[in-house]
Amino acid sequence: MHTAEPDSRPAIVFLHGILGADVIRKAWPGFRYFRGIRERLQAAGASVHFPLTPSAASIAHRADILQTFIARLQADRIHLIAHSMGGLDARYLVHHFDPAHRIRSLTTIGTPHRGSELVHWVDTTRGLVQSFARHFLYPGILELTPQACAQFNQDTPDRTDVLYRSWAGCRPAGEMPLLYRKQTRILQQQSGDNDSQVSVASAKWGEFMGTVRADHLELVGWNLGLPKKRIQRPFEHTGFYQLLVRDILEPAQEPP
Repeated sequence: MHTAEPDSRPAIVFLHGILGADVIRKAWPGFRYFRGIRERLQAAGASVHFPLTPSAASIAHRADILQTFIARLQADRIHLIAHSMGGLDARYLVHHFDPAHRIRSLTTIGTPHRGSELVHWVDTTRGLVQSFARHFLYPGILELTPQACAQFNQDTPDRTDVLYRSWAGCRPAGEMPLLYRKQTRILQQQSGDNDSQVSVASAKWGEFMGTVRADHLELVGWNLGLPKKRIQRPFEHTGFYQLLVRDILEPAQEPP
């Protein structure tokens, strides 16, 4: 029986957020969460992967599915790049499901490590956005409350041999698409600067790399607002990910 040889190249694995797979794909089979990245990202010396998980499942269930995907990779060095809830899936995966310690780094982007006050707003008020979230994103979204994330952080400590880095997005309410402005103002009052879904403070984990001028969907290449050069909309996400991957693959950036 032939056994696949280990891949000497590192693997870059992109992990999507809570609405990344089954919900949108039912109406749009060709939908790709990280817009344009597969086509533009030619990471020399690395393989690039985009696994899918159920949109509204629990963190533990999503991480368990990712475990199966990761187990099939032949690479002995794996680097995770995760957006939104995908960052929590990744932290659970690293802590519970990587016995061979092949995962070397995790970079989170707009991840609610300390939860989001918007979950309470979704759960207790009426509106189009709230109704959509309650219909399509339960029960997973309930794991994103500040209280649930505080418990998650206690139960899911970082591994000392993994490099944890994070990025946040931020725009003031006046720069947001109309659909996001109310959420942005609510988060601003509760938690400060934010990307309409996650505050900058909540997005910080491990080594904080900085804040980019982008809303939550712009971070993965989807722009619901009118293009405006003055406010740098849309966010140039492909260049951001190209530089991010280049930095990850630098040997000096890897933990010993």
